[in-house]
Amino acid sequence: MSAAVTRRLPQIRSLGLSAGVAVAATAVFLLVSRALIDDAYITMAYARNLAFHLHWGMIADEAANSATSPLNVILLGAITVVVRDGVVAVGVLFVGATVLAAHWLAELAADTGLPRALPVVAMGTLLVNPLLLSTVGLEPYLTAALLAGLLRYGVARRSVAFGVVAGLCVLARPDTAVVVVVVALVLRPAWLRAIGAALAVTLPWYVFSWFALGSALPDTLVMKVGEVWSSAHEFWNGPLLYLTIFPVATALAFLPVLAGLAALVGLLVVRPRQPWARAAVAAGLGAVGHYGAYCLLHTAPYHWYYAPLIIGTTFCAAIVAVRSRWAVVAAAGLACAALVVDLQHGVPWTRAAISTNWATAAEYERMGANLRPLVGTAAVESPGEIGTLAYYCDCTIVDAFSDRGHVIAAIEAREQAGGLGAALLRLNYLHLDRAQAPRPVEFRLRYEAHEPPAGPDQWPVDHWVDGRGRIVLQR
Repeated sequence: MSAAVTRRLPQIRSLGLSAGVAVAATAVFLLVSRALIDDAYITMAYARNLAFHLHWGMIADEAANSATSPLNVILLGAITVVVRDGVVAVGVLFVGATVLAAHWLAELAADTGLPRALPVVAMGTLLVNPLLLSTVGLEPYLTAALLAGLLRYGVARRSVAFGVVAGLCVLARPDTAVVVVVVALVLRPAWLRAIGAALAVTLPWYVFSWFALGSALPDTLVMKVGEVWSSAHEFWNGPLLYLTIFPVATALAFLPVLAGLAALVGLLVVRPRQPWARAAVAAGLGAVGHYGAYCLLHTAPYHWYYAPLIIGTTFCAAIVAVRSRWAVVAAAGLACAALVVDLQHGVPWTRAAISTNWATAAEYERMGANLRPLVGTAAVESPGEIGTLAYYCDCTIVDAFSDRGHVIAAIEAREQAGGLGAALLRLNYLHLDRAQAPRPVEFRLRYEAHEPPAGPDQWPVDHWVDGRGRIVLQR
């Protein structure tokens, strides 16, 4: 091998890794692209309005602030300007985030002396995880890339870069601030530089949002915190619910979590001081910290809320696993099993492997296309899920996600509860125009369980628990 080739070998390997990951991610996206969940379409509706109208909201007629991930919306909006299609934009961002995560993990491996298999093991596991694949279109894979960046720059003690990535992580999803703080406490960057860089990234958006949109943090803070599905299932034991309904997919989704927790406990007991061990501990503790925070908030067990737990523990397990050939073989076996389950779910998927939606994406798409000529410019009340309908109808469909007037009563009820939380909530909504009233509707969509369509303006749906039912348009 010539000296020139030897010098370029790292670049050749990096390009080869990026190309391989891009091909794998593209194949995965083609598998799941027809089964994006309803909340993904909420993000896509925001991104389309931003791309084509420079408007922040789900529908053209109303400004809103219910997008939990401003960074995801902004990136998808920028891509949509070019590709002109929301689903294609989701695919481009998904592939790009996956490649970036692999790149940063490869740099982490090089910095810590870990085997070059780290990005392959970590991202290979995440790319076939049934739960994470059921979140495509939301921010989990973007979050995975940013967590990889946090670990890479934290271990390298590059505090400004760490702060920039930390700020992006909080913009990708505000609750990941818990993960950022835990990772920072473990890896200990230069605090002033890291905090300064993070604030430089995050403050422009949150100040703009506070004044222009009426709240710094999105309305989902009020809409989701404390939401209860049933007395038996909260966030802390939500995986048991999914294990009951989607047993194989859920088991394979959470096995990396168990592996990561075992690796974390082992590291905390042995306490190795090498940089790779600190990176693994930071990823694992960050994941546990996020899970603990959500348990304290008593949120409903939406499956994408478990993504930081899965991502962080998978990174922890992968960092430990690549140091042992047998552990790598076990990880490969787990990934192969997950891939088999993914493919058995359908090629391509028609519904996410783990989904809590009331209808498939295709059912909502057909309904949305049918709705537009029926309702025209009139407002129609959503049946309880709005994202896919709003995207494909491109009409005035309203609920708390699209119409700010619907959420003001909930905000004021939380504020009246008193305490520190109420005070912080009042500060968050200091600039909100509380005179907004819910938009009057001329039509309503109603979900009815176990009832097949039996007339005009009715559509069949396949509820995740109830099975077959219908959604009816009422005048």
